[in-house]
Amino acid sequence: MKSLAGTYIKDEEDYIDEAGKKLYAFMLVFPNKRRIYYFETQSEKQRWFETIKELVNYANINEYYDLGEVLGKGKYGVVRHGRHKRT
Repeated sequence: MKSLAGTYIKDEEDYIDEAGKKLYAFMLVFPNKRRIYYFETQSEKQRWFETIKELVNYANINEYYDLGEVLGKGKYGVVRHGRHKRT
């Protein structure tokens, strides 16, 4: 059993294994490690991806904000101008 607290989910590029079979992947980024999960079908990957996004309360910032110019950069991040889409 693994807690999903503090976990991020990231879509990964499709992968071709040694036998030439195409696999579909996403990555779970835990607070102290990363794991890539592979699936034999796109639909199976998508089901897992959407379910995990829902469980970890995933939200893409681009769904809510239009991001503009870079206002500043620091050691741990970048600050950009953002405009809330609804308001």
